[in-house]
Amino acid sequence: MSISEGELRGAVPDTSGSMSLSGLNGEVDVFRDERGIPHIRAGSLHDAFFAQGFVHAQDRLWQMDFDRKRAYGRWAEFAGEGGVEQDILMRRLGLGASAKDDYDAFDDETRAMLDAYTDGINAFIQTTPVLPAEYQLVNARPEPWQPWDPCAAYKVRHVLMGVWHRKLWGVRQLKTIGEEMLQKLRLKGSAPDPLVVPPGVDYQQLTDGTDDLKLHAEGVAGIREWLDGSNNWTIHGSRTATGKPLLAGDPHRAIDVPNVYYQNHLSCPEFDVVGFSFCGVPGFPHFAHNQRVAWGITHAGADYQDLYVERFKPGDPTRYQFQGDWLEAEHREETIKVRGGKDVVIPLTITRHGPIIVGDPASGYALAGRYSATERPNTGFRSLLPMLKARSVAEFDESMRHWVDPCNNLVIADVDGNIGYLMRGKVPIRSRVNGFLPVPGWTGEHEWDGWIPFEELPRSRNPDTGFIVTANNRIVGDDYPYYVATDWSPGNRAERIITRLKAMPQATIEDMPSLHADKVSIPSQVYLKQLDTLGDLDERSARAVELLRAWDSTMLPESAAAAIYAVWREMTLRNVLNDGPLHALANGSTAWMPSVLAAASLSTRLRPVVVELLDAGDESVLPEGKRWPDVLREALNAALDWIEERLGPDMNRWQWKAIHRTGPVHTLSASFPELTSQLNPPTVGVGGDSDTPQAGGFGGIGAGDFKIMGASVNRYAFDLDDWERSGWVVPLGSSGHPGSKHFADQVEAWSEQCLYPMYYAWSVVEQHAETKQKLTPSN
Repeated sequence: MSISEGELRGAVPDTSGSMSLSGLNGEVDVFRDERGIPHIRAGSLHDAFFAQGFVHAQDRLWQMDFDRKRAYGRWAEFAGEGGVEQDILMRRLGLGASAKDDYDAFDDETRAMLDAYTDGINAFIQTTPVLPAEYQLVNARPEPWQPWDPCAAYKVRHVLMGVWHRKLWGVRQLKTIGEEMLQKLRLKGSAPDPLVVPPGVDYQQLTDGTDDLKLHAEGVAGIREWLDGSNNWTIHGSRTATGKPLLAGDPHRAIDVPNVYYQNHLSCPEFDVVGFSFCGVPGFPHFAHNQRVAWGITHAGADYQDLYVERFKPGDPTRYQFQGDWLEAEHREETIKVRGGKDVVIPLTITRHGPIIVGDPASGYALAGRYSATERPNTGFRSLLPMLKARSVAEFDESMRHWVDPCNNLVIADVDGNIGYLMRGKVPIRSRVNGFLPVPGWTGEHEWDGWIPFEELPRSRNPDTGFIVTANNRIVGDDYPYYVATDWSPGNRAERIITRLKAMPQATIEDMPSLHADKVSIPSQVYLKQLDTLGDLDERSARAVELLRAWDSTMLPESAAAAIYAVWREMTLRNVLNDGPLHALANGSTAWMPSVLAAASLSTRLRPVVVELLDAGDESVLPEGKRWPDVLREALNAALDWIEERLGPDMNRWQWKAIHRTGPVHTLSASFPELTSQLNPPTVGVGGDSDTPQAGGFGGIGAGDFKIMGASVNRYAFDLDDWERSGWVVPLGSSGHPGSKHFADQVEAWSEQCLYPMYYAWSVVEQHAETKQKLTPSN
């Protein structure tokens, strides 16, 4: 299969002139600025969402279809055999069927919004003279969009951001290294651990469900060996130069091709909003501002997904045990179509706790997954329109009453000077024991008992600190009356942002990119403290130690010391895993776990744990007879070998960015490897790592090495004193077409942590418009 550069360019739709469309009630103007970002001005609410659907499809139809196909477990129809495993999981989860139930449960206003939006998508499909080039590759045409398809597309973007993979990780630990060593690997909170609510308080204790591991072990014993961060903050006007709030942040995910978030501006008589959308979903669910309110989110890490070990009747896998009775499970078969391959028929089993997502009921035990977004009709989209109309922090908070999934750290600010925080979303009420591992499904002791009441969700309004910071860190302390989660991200990023904000009593919008770009690594300081323990070193290692002693822990892209530290840390972890108590964990089989649920690499999971153990001087995880100085000295030598092999022997020429690079991959690159140079955008080397506000997470040695696996997938800063001073950037570009000049034209600015102006006033929009397209009714 081949496709020419001319064919790629020819697949980019014309976004100028005039188009006559059935379904529009009035004229709509679409202005595109220097970066191809659309600014849509409509005369009615219906036409605004119709036009947003049309414009999303203009730029991102293939991406939208990618999400839709995945949600319905039909990606293999496009991707071939490489899509089958993911399709099996998605069929089991039942996202597609649940999306229709959601739509039926919405109010008329929400259904009208979805109807108009999908009518706009279908208007583009019906009228475009040229489809995205990807359809040529897979020899297909897009199917019409149903009004519930956006619900499915949104769910598929978030279902694997929950905690199932953490609980499977707990299974892996318990089965391979046992209860005592598992407790060793629990983060104890010795690193900075600031709470989100209330701001300014550090968490000092640890209470979680691992206190009753014997109960967990009973359930996990039946499991056979069957064959994920962001930052945001808002600053009160009492701490800004203008006296009005600032709100900024950057979500961290894998860098998709095209970007997961899409810059756009949508205006009608009811609202005027600019921000980031998910193409395939109407509105602005995560980051935006209207005339009076700005908002942004991070992932809360709340626990709204449980795994139940179901006990099936010996010889009869259609029945499972619950409180002494054998209940009948729902069972059916579905067929997955595979491009270029044979159909795959899969059995689906559903219990009272949800679908079986791991394991085979015929073996006697299997895991059922329970998820807030499919437990019952998900009414979260009822929030999409009210949030666009909100005129204050209080109104925006109230607009979240119906929000279900995902649970987010939502920060809000309004032009009246208020700032606020809400952990939005529905968290089930149940035992804290559910939080760490799968629980026995047959006892009836681990059932859900409603949701945390909306009025009692964690929230804060105009705190005395003068700012609110979230970075996937711990939200509440043990005095909060409900169980929210067991695991949180280490507080390193939050601590850095808080430290920086405390030093800004008169913050300005110009200060915000420097927070996006903060590269100081708190964990590196634990390693630097060990330099005096290393003993006698050869000349090369001594030179490396000299560089590390002079280093200020900033993960600059040009830094040799940053590269040495990062690889030294990975080699230390590898040495810990190669022998000793954790050897079984590193080498145990994970074939029973779907790879899409395995999520993070072993290095990613254990990296912060080793920092804590090293800082505490705990040597119980080391190979027999080894001390930390021995392990660190050997790891440093191995790290220098590794870097020298790739960058040469001259340390003066080593740079962190030379090995720490993005690697965005198009959704069809695996299916058409001969086209990767045409489909994949350029890579770029950057600073930071997973512990710094400027995110740059990686898998580790043997798991992608230092290729960036997670980074800022947008950056934004809103100035509530003057919206025209706001800014934004994405890692690639606004267009999803590989042949477009706007496919990857923001890469350089993103890599240098710069923001482009976010045009808002319509006089400014028109001044900077490169093209204008008028959409008109056809009748």
